Amino acid sequence: MAGWLPQLTSIDDPIADDYWSFETDEGQKRFVRITVGRPVPIPGDPNGDWYCPLLIEYPQHPDFYSVVGVGPVDALRNAMRIVGDGFRDLRKVSPRAKPPAAP
Repeated sequence: MAGWLPQLTSIDDPIADDYWSFETDEGQKRFVRITVGRPVPIPGDPNGDWYCPLLIEYPQHPDFYSVVGVGPVDALRNAMRIVGDGFRDLRKVSPRAKPPAAP
């Protein structure tokens, strides 16, 4: 595995960006922004591994990930697995959810 991964603070080359909603146990609707970046080679990695930038952003709490794979498709697949696993057990998950406008 790679010895160096970037500590992401933004995704500069997104390939997908969407808001998803879900329902909490208390019945409240919550929104999450999901942004997937274009997979890129890990600089200097002797194995030629890649990483896929991923942002899962709850309101005011962004979580950035550098998801590793043995190539660009594998890195993207691994990133999508994180998204799928994160929403698997939630209720009323809805892609293309439009969050209310910020005041």
